Amino acid sequence: MKNLLTIIFIIISHAFVSGQNKNTISCKITYLPTISHENKSTKISKIQARKIDSLVHLKSYKIDLNDDDLKVIKELYEKNDFQGKKIYKISESTFLTLLKEKEITIDFDSINSVSEKSITDLISSVIDGSPFTLTVNTKNNQLTFTNNFSGMPRLKELREYLIFYSIYNEISFCKNDNELVKKYFERKNLMKNVMHFMEKMES
Repeated sequence: MKNLLTIIFIIISHAFVSGQNKNTISCKITYLPTISHENKSTKISKIQARKIDSLVHLKSYKIDLNDDDLKVIKELYEKNDFQGKKIYKISESTFLTLLKEKEITIDFDSINSVSEKSITDLISSVIDGSPFTLTVNTKNNQLTFTNNFSGMPRLKELREYLIFYSIYNEISFCKNDNELVKKYFERKNLMKNVMHFMEKMES
C-alpha cells in the first residue's frame, strides 16, 4: 500500500511539474569569457500559445519588405569586405527582383536540402560571446533553438530563428533590458539573414 501511494505521488508530482512547463518560454544564456548566466522563464497565454503552434507548423515564411527594409538590403548588397569583394554574393537579378516584388518567401524544405559547405556556416555558432538556448513549450509543441547572440544562425537553423523572431516581436522573453537579445532579433539583423539565405540558395 505504501509503495502504491509513493508511485501515485510521483505520477501526480510529475504531472504538476509538466503542467508548470506548458505555455512558457525559457531563456538560458551563458556570457563568455566570464561564464556568468541568465536563466528566465516567461509565461504565455493560451491565445499566444495557439499563435506559436501555428508558427511551428509553417512550411514557409513570408516577409513583406517595407522601404526601410529595402534600404538596408541595398546597403548590404553594395557592402564590400576589406579586399573589395561583396560580402553578400547574390546576383543582380535576384536583388532587382527583391526591390520590385518587395517580399520574400523562405521555403523551409529548400533550406533542408541545401548542403552547408561554408566554413562560416560551420563555425558561426561556436564563437565566443553569448551562447543561448531558447525553448518554447505549449500544450501541443516544444521547440528549442540553440545559437549565439554574438553570431548568426546557420542556414539550417533559419526556421527556428524566424519562429523565435516572430515570437520575440510579440512577447518579450529573456530580460527586457538585454541589448544583445534586442539586437539579435531586430529588423536589420533579419535582413542580414534574408541576404544570407538568398546567397546560399544561389550558391
